[in-house]
Amino acid sequence: MDRIIAVGGDGTLNEVLSGLVRTGRSAQELPELGFLPAGTANAAIPAFGFSSDPDAVAKSLCEADSRAVDVGIVSYEGGERPFLLWFGAGFDAVVIDALHTSRTGLMGVSGLLAHSRRVVSALGRYAAPQIEMEIDGSPFGVASSAVLANVGTAAFGVVVAKTADPFDGQLDVIAAPTGSRLSLIRIALSMWTSSLSEARGVRHTLGTRIRLESDGQVPFQLDGEPVGTLPVDVRLEKGAVRLLHT
Repeated sequence: MDRIIAVGGDGTLNEVLSGLVRTGRSAQELPELGFLPAGTANAAIPAFGFSSDPDAVAKSLCEADSRAVDVGIVSYEGGERPFLLWFGAGFDAVVIDALHTSRTGLMGVSGLLAHSRRVVSALGRYAAPQIEMEIDGSPFGVASSAVLANVGTAAFGVVVAKTADPFDGQLDVIAAPTGSRLSLIRIALSMWTSSLSEARGVRHTLGTRIRLESDGQVPFQLDGEPVGTLPVDVRLEKGAVRLLHT
């Protein structure tokens, strides 16, 4: 195959990416990966500057150029899975899981608002165990939530890190401090006004190998899909897949 096109949302794109990565082949040996948006959230559209018009995308797929893009690989108790957009552990994974529990056609900001009661209830029940972080072999302290961003924007149109670049061979690591629920709400709101990485008290750095662990039950998600719980080891594979720019 020359090209494989994922038709759906971010979860579908992640599933197709997983199939490609599992072959163990290099980007040059793999088919190019394309994305035709037909899902409910489609966070990959703003993240990579894709067109949101399915007809326009379909017409461009045959002639579109590709570029090797970085891919994060997460090792956990259930095996290994890649992510193209972002990894989140802690509060954002709780929100994602609450939305997927009663998934409807409403996702994105509208889905978040429609299911706000369920989301708030899930956040209230979450014990928020501390997450211990290690980056490239060095301790990075503890956090209440951690985001590993391959791209600048994530679900709900929020900005995680303006400097995140899926072609630079590094992951942007953002650690939210432990503290009161009110302080964490202020940090979350900053993602709509500026970016999570610029919020007060948040630590931001770059890395290629990250370990996250906790004494408690901390869920994590990949590209907006609930996956499992910590501990995890994350590594970045530079230029692992050729992504079609549509």
